[in-house]
Amino acid sequence: MKTKKQVITDNAEYRILINAVLNNIGMDSVEDVNNHGIDGGYSGFIYYSETHKFAMRYRNLIVKMLEESADQLGEDVVKMVSLFGVFRNSPMDQDDKKDLYKYLGGGRPEKGTITNVMAWFAAEEVCRMFEN
Repeated sequence: MKTKKQVITDNAEYRILINAVLNNIGMDSVEDVNNHGIDGGYSGFIYYSETHKFAMRYRNLIVKMLEESADQLGEDVVKMVSLFGVFRNSPMDQDDKKDLYKYLGGGRPEKGTITNVMAWFAAEEVCRMFEN
């Protein structure tokens, strides 16, 4: 596993987001998140009130990360998000899509599924940066 210093050096544009994730879950949980996902109940990523606040505070960096991931996969952002695990058994509905468009466009989405998914995405992507 890479050190925090290595990860920040390799991903300097995400330094603020990396620190924010680690301030919540701690370095000790990075490997667990990589092995089991963020939905296992990690500090700062449990309740909608927490994930909404996180997703809104770091929106610009999360959207940048979403766009880069979608580009790497050859997908558009909305299609990629609709394929996230949370939507596997319960597809994204119209309200979710509206909130996603609001989130991506700088609007004010409801506190709920979309901002929760955005926070979880950011946390998992940050943790993935620590893999060798």
